[in-house]
Amino acid sequence: MAVDRSITESTSTTLRSLFDSVGAYVYAKDRNGAYLYANKAICELFSRPLDYILGKTDADFMDIAHSDSLIRNDREVLERGAELHEEEQILLLHETEPRLFWTIKVPILGPRNEIVGLTGISSQLGDDVRHTSDAIRHNQLLNTILSNVDAYIYVKDFDGTYLYANQQVISLLGREQRDVIGLTDLDVHSPDVARRLMTLDRDVLDSQQRRACEELLVDSSGAHRHFWSIKMPIRLPGHPRALIGFSSDITELLALRRDAEQARTVDTLTGLLNRTGLEEALTWQIKANSDRQAGPALITINLDQFKYLNNSLGQSAGDEVLRQAALRLETASWLQGQLARVGGNTFVVLLAQIKGPEETAVLAEHLRLLLNEPYRLNDQPCHLTASLGIGLFPNDGRTAQALLANAESAMYHAKEQGRNRWTFYSSSLSQAATERLDLEHDLRAALTAHQFELYYQPKVAASDGRITGVEALIRWNRPNHGLIPPDRFIPLAEQLGLIVEMGDWVIEQACRQMAAWARDGMLVSIAVNLSPAQLSHPSLIERVATLIDAYAIRPGMLHMEVTESMMLNDPEQAIAHLQALRDLGVTLSIDDFGTGYSSMAYLKRLPVNKIKLDRSFIQQIASDPREADLCAGIIALAHKLGLAVVAEGVETREQQQILTGMECDVFQGYLFSKPMQIAAATQYLSSPRSPLIS
Repeated sequence: MAVDRSITESTSTTLRSLFDSVGAYVYAKDRNGAYLYANKAICELFSRPLDYILGKTDADFMDIAHSDSLIRNDREVLERGAELHEEEQILLLHETEPRLFWTIKVPILGPRNEIVGLTGISSQLGDDVRHTSDAIRHNQLLNTILSNVDAYIYVKDFDGTYLYANQQVISLLGREQRDVIGLTDLDVHSPDVARRLMTLDRDVLDSQQRRACEELLVDSSGAHRHFWSIKMPIRLPGHPRALIGFSSDITELLALRRDAEQARTVDTLTGLLNRTGLEEALTWQIKANSDRQAGPALITINLDQFKYLNNSLGQSAGDEVLRQAALRLETASWLQGQLARVGGNTFVVLLAQIKGPEETAVLAEHLRLLLNEPYRLNDQPCHLTASLGIGLFPNDGRTAQALLANAESAMYHAKEQGRNRWTFYSSSLSQAATERLDLEHDLRAALTAHQFELYYQPKVAASDGRITGVEALIRWNRPNHGLIPPDRFIPLAEQLGLIVEMGDWVIEQACRQMAAWARDGMLVSIAVNLSPAQLSHPSLIERVATLIDAYAIRPGMLHMEVTESMMLNDPEQAIAHLQALRDLGVTLSIDDFGTGYSSMAYLKRLPVNKIKLDRSFIQQIASDPREADLCAGIIALAHKLGLAVVAEGVETREQQQILTGMECDVFQGYLFSKPMQIAAATQYLSSPRSPLIS
């Protein structure tokens, strides 16, 4: 399209008269706030000629104490390079009432992208501004300013023809100045983009009102760019109805907002919804099904023994398992629902429409089996199970928060029932959940409040009834609840990550008590239980060595009992830690032998001294020949490997006699003594029947 010569020649005139005719206050300042340019409206506002204003600062015209918003905004632009769209209030020295303006301010950049000043345009709110068409004498300065501000500035006539475009607009369009002036948006944009721009322009020109909105453009590279545009009507010589536009590129800002919204609702590790995103999706589903009988259901999933995996193999291994679990859920073609990871090792499946509990139960079982399949860590299989809880709308909760909380209660109930199973929520679980939260709260404070106590149960030699030592068993004196048995709080301590600190306290108390008894002339070995988290903890060996040295514990006096399940995930590391403990003089036993996953495979490799027959074998030994044969076989195998055998849970003389006939080495159980507090244990050990008195 040919450029009209008269339009080209009028461009210079347009720039000279533009800012005196814009119906707004236009100005430029240097970094010190001194005016570099002021249009006719500024001169009238200050009641001073232009020559007087140039080089002066706002303090020469305004009451600065009552114009703090203007000073603050200038500082934001000059010091931080901010682009501001703000209201400003000023009080002129020659007036008694403040004026309120809507102001746009952007930084002026130098040749090295440094901030050298600012330029602004302000419209007084509530007042009509007189329009004049006097020429200004600073066209060169204005053109420089407009070409260096970080904004897109343009002027169009009533027909949408470009009368002026600054360098930012020219660069956006990928054209030369001469190829833009005289064209319309239809000439420089695609039809769809042009029509959207022209619709807003027409609204400004027809209504003669300022408009502001978001606009979408396509730049010269084909990329979509978002702009916030402000367009105002102006009058120019020969163009009584024109407009001026100021546009700011907000593409990056919108991307940041999208990222922020995603971070608010999406789990960064797995890409699934997080708790916030799930609650919003569930709230929507509940509203959509409020008048229907069928509704959404939740299946809450928790990976069992995950804290042990994290403690033994590190957080990176735990994160990898979570990613693999999330991928399994996402790629299960039979699973139609929204997925979320709501924290730690807990996932949730939101099912939009469920016909009944039976359908949910089938899905829960499929999910359990899916997540029970081995995970791969460093090309090695890692076995975990899953516990699941089911909540159904509306019976189990009519709000997202209530339904999710009750599904989680069902999940915790499944874990308490032995893990690796699913359960439905029931109203009775609500009370159980409340009790569990109270228990968790009190347990966290128990150690520092000195509420734990060790009880001691003797071990008796099968050959002569001699006391060979004691096992230290932790008890919790919970305020207002009495003595809490360990099976109530030990699993919870493991889940809460308190077991290492608690176990460390037990080891130190046992060492302190051995030292105290030694001072009284009694050499008594004490056995303590090690949790999986303790055995894998990197500071265990150093800590035990320190305590042995501090309390002068003789070799073989401190006993530690571990379970076979500790060998499950990283047997090589477990064996190495056990060997290091044995090198310190610690006597090692396999506790609950025969109930683990790898009793035969690793027994000959473990650096242990003893095995403890689980009480489940002992209970039926007198009535079930198969149990008796199994016990006899285990005892014989242990002796061939050079290991002593301790039978725990011996409660009757008949059990004792059968075990004696099998050549069991040591007994422990209620037949001989219940676990005792320290005073009773000391009296028991110092009685004449004990040969331990020196």
